[in-house]
Parts: sequence; structure tokens; C-alpha cells
Amino acid sequence: MAIRHQEPILSQRILAFVTEHPGVKLVVIEEALGVSRIEVGRAIRELMDQGKIHRDEDTREYFPL
Repeated sequence: MAIRHQEPILSQRILAFVTEHPGVKLVVIEEALGVSRIEVGRAIRELMDQGKIHRDEDTREYFPL
């Protein structure tokens, strides 16, 4: 249950980070926020599904929408 309460907060933190650092890679997000790759990946997929960020498939960098 505690993880579910943290997910919206993590998504907001990731969105803010990507907005401040457009073109950021997954590993940088993980290190900056101190969160595991699995948690970051899950939150990023959610943000992409919501149309808030997108990934450049060539460079694998994330950008806000």
C-alpha cells in the first residue's frame, strides 16, 4: 500500500525533472531522484500513457509534452 501512495508523488517528481532537464536519459533520472530503475520505468510509462512526456526512440531521451 505504501508504494501506491508514493507513485503519484514519484510521477510528479519525474515530470518536474524532465521539464527542467529536457532530453534527459533514464539513468540520469534514476540517479537524480535516487529511485530504482523499475520504479522510474513504471512511472515514466504512466506519464507517457498520459501524454505528459515522450521518449525519442533514436536517442532514448525523455522530453516533456
